[in-house]
Amino acid sequence: METMATKPRQQATTTERYHLVDAMRGLCISGVVLYHLLYDIYHVYGRNPEWGQQLYCRIWQEGTCFVFIAMAGFVWRLGSKSSLRRGLELNLLGLVITLITILFIPSETIWFGILNFMGCATLLMGLCQRWACKLPPVWGMLCGLLVFWTCFELDNGLWGLPGLFAIAVPEAWYSTNWLTPLGLPPADFYSSDYFPLLPWLGAYFFGYYLYAFLQAKDCLGGILHWRVPLFSRLGLRSLEIYLLHQPVSFGLVTLFLG
Repeated sequence: METMATKPRQQATTTERYHLVDAMRGLCISGVVLYHLLYDIYHVYGRNPEWGQQLYCRIWQEGTCFVFIAMAGFVWRLGSKSSLRRGLELNLLGLVITLITILFIPSETIWFGILNFMGCATLLMGLCQRWACKLPPVWGMLCGLLVFWTCFELDNGLWGLPGLFAIAVPEAWYSTNWLTPLGLPPADFYSSDYFPLLPWLGAYFFGYYLYAFLQAKDCLGGILHWRVPLFSRLGLRSLEIYLLHQPVSFGLVTLFLG
């Protein structure tokens, strides 16, 4: 696998567009919008507070987020901006979202939501790219999945593979807020949208190595250039949609439910 430099990454952005990847992001952001609309109705407005704990809701939420984050890792090297700039911009937007929720919806405050995760993942990928690119893509994808699966219950004090083994994480690791972004929040921590680095870096790295795998197999053309009506266009505006959808959703629910 070739070591990526800034120049080739910029050229890839200007010469080709993977419309199917945009469509997948568009499909994911559509799922996020619908999920949060129902969340506002059932949870925030109390119509069914336990709605989000149902199995199909968890699969819907977590599956959509896995694909969305994996697609972010997939297109990491195609960005026209530097990793530093993109990472800082995403983190700044995440802090703005946190401030807005503190001021207007304090009961649903967001601490280290998906934008802060994306920003930190982008920065970390920029820092470790020269070493990450040396790992064979198949092993990289497997490692990403392993990180995701073994760390999925880390915020609940467990590390391991469900049904195979589980190791209790020392309680002392959860005694400070400073480790919350890593995935080790204190017992009294609450966030309505929490995406710690572990396990979600596993999804990000899976997407990053999926790109490398398809590149090595010369499979980045063809089907990836297919346009999907509506969803390909929505994927181009996924960040803007994410920033605007929750205020619009909450406003509509407030208007109709009082």
